[in-house]
Amino acid sequence: MSTNPLLNITALSQSFGGLKALDSVTMAISPGEIVSLIGPNGAGKTTLFNVLTGVYKGTSGQIRFQERPIRGLAPHQIVPLGMARTFQNIRLFTNMTALENAMVGRHTQSKNDLLWSLLRNKTFYRQETEIEIEAKKCLATVGILTSANLIARNLSYGDQRRLEIARALATKPKLLILDEPSAGMNPRESQKLMELIRHLKNQGLTILLIEHHMRLVMGISDRIIVLDHGVKIAEGTPQEVAHNTKVIEAYLGKNAAH
Repeated sequence: MSTNPLLNITALSQSFGGLKALDSVTMAISPGEIVSLIGPNGAGKTTLFNVLTGVYKGTSGQIRFQERPIRGLAPHQIVPLGMARTFQNIRLFTNMTALENAMVGRHTQSKNDLLWSLLRNKTFYRQETEIEIEAKKCLATVGILTSANLIARNLSYGDQRRLEIARALATKPKLLILDEPSAGMNPRESQKLMELIRHLKNQGLTILLIEHHMRLVMGISDRIIVLDHGVKIAEGTPQEVAHNTKVIEAYLGKNAAH
């Protein structure tokens, strides 16, 4: 395993007017890790994800991905570098099939340009076939290949969540960022999600997730990072974080910590 972090964040801040949503957050993620980002509502977790993926530019600080500075890049510039995400609220192309949704993700790595698409030459059709094959592999990885030809809106809620992951996987990421992937899932679906995340790690993928489902977080994380009011208050193994006084105070109040 590489000794250099895959993702390195240094003193990252994000302000909205007078509100500091992130305050000098520093963290690093090594290749092959599963790292969970937790904290009370309003802690800055999704803001951090949005800065990482180019939705927000960040006010100050540095983000290096594979040793390359990326803060300020747009989302369409970041995805081809090897970073992909899902969203807390499902954002599928609801009138397209599951396969077509996954193919959209794979197209971000395609060499087909507008001219080839207009000409529809042999190169175009060969690449489209390759994209379809890769998209089907991603659907198989998340366990929904049999639903490839179903319209996305007709999938079960859990399968829609899995399709979002498949579409992200289709971009061939080195870092997969999951924003509350178990939100709205029943216990059986959450258990299957935990198994899927472990499987992705075993395939060599690095994973960063926001998650409120503590059993899932404690069950799969190599490390946990805790934010509160935009500040990193703790970092460590699940056991270390579970017994951290600052973390207990952030979730339950000072009286509970004592």
